[in-house]
Amino acid sequence: MIEFRNIKEKELLVHYANEFGDSNILNIIESGVSSELEAAALAKFYWKIVDETIEDKDLEYILERIYTTLHIHCGNNGYSDVWDNEIP
Repeated sequence: MIEFRNIKEKELLVHYANEFGDSNILNIIESGVSSELEAAALAKFYWKIVDETIEDKDLEYILERIYTTLHIHCGNNGYSDVWDNEIP
């Protein structure tokens, strides 16, 4: 399970998972990562959000918090290298 410090982090991720029609990511958000493939999918999803919202400066702070949360989660589950390898 991903431990979010702020409910807005999870809400934003769920919003974009729904917008992108990505049910796999919705499952990962709820359950956490349990494989390298899921860690890579989560990282790619995060960077897709960043690309989609690059012009929205209001999201910059929450995206930084989400990055930290997801990076820590992947690292705690043994997938920090997978996460890092997906950084564009």
